[in-house]
Amino acid sequence: MASSLQSFDAFLKETYTKDKIDDLTKKEHPFYGRVKKEEGVGGDQYVHPFMFSNPQGHGATLAKAQAGSNQASGGNLQSRKWIVTWGDYSDAVSIGDKVIKASRNNLGAFLRNQEVEVDGLYRGGGDAFSTYAFGNGGQALGQFTISSGVCTLVNADDVVNFEVGQILVVSVNDGSDSSHVIVGGSAAGYVVAVNRNAGTFSVSATSGGSVATPTNWANNQYVFRDGDFGGAGSTRIFLGLGAWIPSSDPSATTFENVNRTIDITRMSGVRLTSAEIQGLSLDARLKRLVTRMVGRNAVSGNLDIYLNPEKWQTLADTAESRGQREIGKTADFGYEYVTIHAGGKSCKVFADNSCPVGTAFALHMDSIKMAALDGFFDVVAGDGLQMLRSPTANDYELRLQTYPAFVVPAPGWCGRVSTL
Repeated sequence: MASSLQSFDAFLKETYTKDKIDDLTKKEHPFYGRVKKEEGVGGDQYVHPFMFSNPQGHGATLAKAQAGSNQASGGNLQSRKWIVTWGDYSDAVSIGDKVIKASRNNLGAFLRNQEVEVDGLYRGGGDAFSTYAFGNGGQALGQFTISSGVCTLVNADDVVNFEVGQILVVSVNDGSDSSHVIVGGSAAGYVVAVNRNAGTFSVSATSGGSVATPTNWANNQYVFRDGDFGGAGSTRIFLGLGAWIPSSDPSATTFENVNRTIDITRMSGVRLTSAEIQGLSLDARLKRLVTRMVGRNAVSGNLDIYLNPEKWQTLADTAESRGQREIGKTADFGYEYVTIHAGGKSCKVFADNSCPVGTAFALHMDSIKMAALDGFFDVVAGDGLQMLRSPTANDYELRLQTYPAFVVPAPGWCGRVSTL
């Protein structure tokens, strides 16, 4: 009879197929689930060329056409290369050797119990990637105020990013810039309770301790999963939509090998100013954004819009009050959407709980890609076994590893607008 370790290893291989993993990591995350994935990509870096200006060899005479084509500033096709560094992300769950041995006579019950835990590991990985896909590369989970260890989130909807058992660190900034650092002398915080209705989470200053404020935690700081802080450290997971389509025009600082000020909109997306949307309803803001994208940037093809669920419901209620019931579902995972019409296009609007409550993203999905050196949430199994022995204890681990990259090759065909 096979040992319980061998049986568990076989169980993992048979149960966690690609379809099963996709279901666990994508089902509740429309944007992460629908973005194009490339797996098994090689190379030290992920290189993606893009064109931002057509050839300028045009004129009423041949001489003028040739002059436009041959000008020193570049009259032919204008292009650049996004050069994206591969990131790292790991997931792990431990199973004690004693537990495995004790399960020999009731292996079925043991495997059912562990399936719940492994399912949760994959779901947690999908949650993290979904959150970071909307982020700016800093990996902040939220901003908070604190009293006696109880943290109240500035945006209550960010509570979706928190789970009991997390280990957290803090910074006075959101981690999106190399000048950002973790608060000096601050201690880690251990999440011991989450109140999702109130938009709060409670931390302990010690593992297994009672609710208390960790050293140097203070109001209006940003909080991060320990190890995921971007900032001045060497941590690189991937740069999400918030970095590729920032809330304000970028500076000349090189971003993924490109100076985006050459053509700011085509290289960093479409934004509407606060003056342009002042007094407008949510649906009017979305329509103005899409119209701007189509009118000034000649966006071709379909556009999808992503909203926080509470904002999506506002939009759906508005449509229903007008007698409009254009609600559909996608073939993959049955993501539900409402439809709006703007700029001569029909746009599907999805609710995604990873989308920041104050921002709507209008996206040309064919212009966005996620890639991985091997696969997404691959089991570390170089020796053929799904379970690895821990080097520091009599335990085994299931380890997942992803080396991801995120790229928006044509940012000018994407945009964002404030929903607040």
